Amino acid sequence: MAHVYRFYIDPTTAKQSPIQLDGAEAHHALHVVRVSVGDEVSCFDGAGTEIEGKVASIDRASLSIEAERVRNVPEPMIGLTLAQAWLHRDKSIEELIKRGTEIGVTRFVFFRADHSERAPKQSEKWIRWAIESCKQCGRQWLPTFAVMNDFAAALEDAAGPAIIATQHLKPVPLQDAVSEETSTLFVGPEGDFSDVELKLAQARGGIPVSLGGATYRSEVAASILAALIIYEKGGLGPRSR
Repeated sequence: MAHVYRFYIDPTTAKQSPIQLDGAEAHHALHVVRVSVGDEVSCFDGAGTEIEGKVASIDRASLSIEAERVRNVPEPMIGLTLAQAWLHRDKSIEELIKRGTEIGVTRFVFFRADHSERAPKQSEKWIRWAIESCKQCGRQWLPTFAVMNDFAAALEDAAGPAIIATQHLKPVPLQDAVSEETSTLFVGPEGDFSDVELKLAQARGGIPVSLGGATYRSEVAASILAALIIYEKGGLGPRSR
């Protein structure tokens, strides 16, 4: 069976007939994977619509796709916000967004922590990285993004229980922390949360969890915990009993 390439389209484009693919996605289709007229392709709009069809025509900078089947996928019932303190390296942010999107994180919040060296600044690259991951893993819904001024603002914004990843508070078993369909996982920067932030988390009802005695990079810890939380919620296949 031939591989079917996936391409991202804007939700407004999904309503066109035929679908016009241009810009970065057309460049990828024409010059990287080198599609031809008649090839079967799949397009998704990041908001639950998947369109399967065939390449109808090609020119130097764009192509048109004749839609044959349309599938609408409901928004994920399991919601996980990953609230990440700003990291020192943009490469770490890229890894976090790509891995988190693949795992099933539905929202990313970046905030400035006491130990962050600089404040986060939203970038169009975040969407592009999420699109790449959705194309690779087959997810239909793009995550959303937000930036908060500090930890207190991120806590105030939290959806569902606030799960705090830290080695400095007595942890509860992860399965006990995951009690609702929607929750928010907080992960600190390279220097971890400050004492003031941990006290604030406790005062706001934050639930401390841990990955044991090993020290992980923030983006690695975030990816591991996000996967474990979504597994506990039933989002990564049947749970063992």
